[in-house]
Amino acid sequence: MFSQIALATARQLRAGTALVVRTAAAASTSSTTRSAAPSFLRRSSVVFQQRGYALARFKKTAAAESDDTAATATKTNKTRSTAAKSKKSAAKGATSAATKTKTPRAKKEAAPKKPKKSKAAKTKAPLTEEQKLKLKIKLYKQRALFKEDPKTHRATGWAAFVREHLKDVIKEGDKLEERRAYFTKLAPQWKELSAAEKERYHAKAEKAHQDGLAARAAWVLTKTPMEIEDANHARRVLKRLGVTPIVHLIPDDRGPKRQRTAFLFFCMSRQKDGVFGGKPASEVSKALAKEWKSMDDAAKQPYIDNAEVDRERYHSEKAATTAAYAAA
Repeated sequence: MFSQIALATARQLRAGTALVVRTAAAASTSSTTRSAAPSFLRRSSVVFQQRGYALARFKKTAAAESDDTAATATKTNKTRSTAAKSKKSAAKGATSAATKTKTPRAKKEAAPKKPKKSKAAKTKAPLTEEQKLKLKIKLYKQRALFKEDPKTHRATGWAAFVREHLKDVIKEGDKLEERRAYFTKLAPQWKELSAAEKERYHAKAEKAHQDGLAARAAWVLTKTPMEIEDANHARRVLKRLGVTPIVHLIPDDRGPKRQRTAFLFFCMSRQKDGVFGGKPASEVSKALAKEWKSMDDAAKQPYIDNAEVDRERYHSEKAATTAAYAAA
């Protein structure tokens, strides 16, 4: 048994001889009051105790060294990353500087454009005479201002009576036969009215006519004299083309009076003589036209001279009116 203990002690002594010697010396000088156990047992116990202490101290030292090593590695990594970042930023700066200092590339010359193929112009068929007439009538109707001109036609009491009774009866989409039936029903009612009631409708119609004249006068002031003259000219042309049976000219005293022709001066002179007094106007106009055609140039010359003077008067007044409204 003692031999086994001695062998174990010897192995321990080989592993930590210096420590055992120091510990043994310290143990021999420290205390005299020890146990009465054998000296080799005391030495072995001290060796075991000191070895345990040495192992603990070795562990602490190793842990501290490992911490120092980890800290050093962390600092090294940080230093490396900082250096790498500085290198990258320097490289970027160099790249941007190189980009700025690069010479611009020469632009490629644009390829010449291909000439576009000219499309053949479509030839429209010429207008027929009928189409030309329709287009002419359309343009003259626009110039005549029919849609803008307020209505001023004089109405009768019967018309006012019909308008008053039919505004609540006639519906949109009624056929012409149905509307004529309404008139036939109203005719007996109009005959049954007294004179005072009929007079009331006559007064109503006259008031509507006067209101229309006032509305037209206000509307004429919104146009220039040149526009009104052009509208009246278009209405005369439509009358000659047979589009309108009667010419309703727009009254306007602001512009110059129309120029009179040589035939008109002739008619005025003949009317002053009273040759055709009391005859219908249609017969008078036919007789004057026949007489004018039968006259020679010498007989017509005085009237032609008067027409020339009046033409100059008209153009001068028209120029003055146009300039005045253009300045306004």
